[in-house]
Amino acid sequence: MTGVKMLWHTTAMAADYDELLGPLQRLFGAAVMHENVSEAVGVGRRGGMVWLGDNSIEIGAPVGEQSPVRNFVEKWGGGMHSIALQVDDAKATAERLACLQLTPQVWVEDSIFFSKPKESAGLLLEWSDRHTDDDPRWGYAPQPLPEAPVAPALQYAFVTAVVANPAAVAERLAGLFETQVLRAKEDAAPNEIGAIVSLGDCLLLLFPMPDEGMSQDLWGTDITRNRFHAHGLRVENLADAVSNLASCGIQPVAQIAGMTYLGPDAVSIPTFLVEELLPEDPRHTHKVEEP
Repeated sequence: MTGVKMLWHTTAMAADYDELLGPLQRLFGAAVMHENVSEAVGVGRRGGMVWLGDNSIEIGAPVGEQSPVRNFVEKWGGGMHSIALQVDDAKATAERLACLQLTPQVWVEDSIFFSKPKESAGLLLEWSDRHTDDDPRWGYAPQPLPEAPVAPALQYAFVTAVVANPAAVAERLAGLFETQVLRAKEDAAPNEIGAIVSLGDCLLLLFPMPDEGMSQDLWGTDITRNRFHAHGLRVENLADAVSNLASCGIQPVAQIAGMTYLGPDAVSIPTFLVEELLPEDPRHTHKVEEP
């Protein structure tokens, strides 16, 4: 099998690691899986993996002036960087993707590679058949939390990207993933979901690129190119979550596509909060196969 089985993790970057990790822990209940610092040439990162709801996020911050993480943070302001996709066989997947004009940009190791973003609508994709020894999906218990979170996440509902022509991007990505386009709206407004693509165990939501000058008002940040942008977390009671966050001085930026949106000024990663999974979510119709 060379298609996507599930979302392995999302990846987010920021100028300061603790400022990225802290809100994820304190607000939503992220549990640290591992953490390390590497000053190696081409890496230059303090990073780690956290477990949030029922999926994981790789988080990182730059170490050293030549860090590629620093380039991303300084050029694009940090935030959501890429997504990592779980497959059965990374090498066989790379061979299949080559037939679809998607080629590896770099192999991290035999089990992990990044493909060229210019060949996937400008979105950076990581592909892996690796099983890590601290992931709860492989039977490992999450680390205890240092304190009870303000608005605990029950599930990692989705990840979002902002792109030009969401319907066309969705078709391209679904072909690469060997999944399905679950929703598409050709004339979607910037504050509407333009398309939804299955990630096997959750969803990728594609929002249309706003007109010049609209992005700051809508998203709380300037978005001028296709990019991964935010994630969605399911909470038990949305009203309680919003109230608890407000008691900490964190107010929603807006209601976007009928969902509560916390922008980058409120939380470290732009975040949607939902009380129910979207109707297209595969967890409604079948139990996700254990890896």
